[in-house]
Amino acid sequence: MHTAFESLLISQSNRLLKCEPSLFEITWRECAVEALELFKIDRLSLFPNSLILFNEGKLINAQRPGIAEVPRAKYSNKKPTEYLKLLSSSKQTITFSAYELRNSNLEVLRSLYQDGARWHCIIPLSMHGKVWGAATLGRLDQAEKEIDDIQINRLKMLCEMWLCYWQHSVLTRNLQSEEQRHINEGEQLLLLSKKQTIILNLLATGHSAKECAEKLNLSPRTIESHKYRMLTTLQLENHSELIQFALRNDLGKKYNP
Repeated sequence: MHTAFESLLISQSNRLLKCEPSLFEITWRECAVEALELFKIDRLSLFPNSLILFNEGKLINAQRPGIAEVPRAKYSNKKPTEYLKLLSSSKQTITFSAYELRNSNLEVLRSLYQDGARWHCIIPLSMHGKVWGAATLGRLDQAEKEIDDIQINRLKMLCEMWLCYWQHSVLTRNLQSEEQRHINEGEQLLLLSKKQTIILNLLATGHSAKECAEKLNLSPRTIESHKYRMLTTLQLENHSELIQFALRNDLGKKYNP
């Protein structure tokens, strides 16, 4: 007979495993709300240990029904660097009472109190043996029963499972995007004439327009004209982008007339 937590863990693992990468965040929020209800927590966030990513909003959060979402942008100007330093602590969890939040030296924690938080917990999360970031938990009501170490460990396990699925979904989406780009660029290559493809190949091997002209018995002006047309056809901005396009598509090989 499974406990309520074990049933939740198994169910969520199956759902996240089966969901499309593009639907991960929607599915995750449904899972997160279930966990919030089980543990009687009001807000939850997962974020990386990176100020740049933190400021860019590369985090996911959820809240129980009826609880207002805290705008991400609100904390980007609250000196989050000092808050992120808390992740270097050797403690498994870092918790703050209502009193500690209200009187903290950290602007982020004081802002959390102003937004209704009366209990805040940081759980550092690891991936591949290194600290990746953290999960943060928040309660707006001090009257709820205190979360014990067993529950904290369960929450940590759950959050690290979410993290694995989240990162895998990001990786899969990036790979799919790259594959689609190659398909699109392959179709664009077909728009070039045979002569333009030869010129692009020479340019990608490092030849100047003048050298291309000498090899093909054309004038440098003709080469430049073809280059301009290729930029327009491929919707590229400059010579550098044209060369990168060529190299991505396996051009740049030695020309044999």
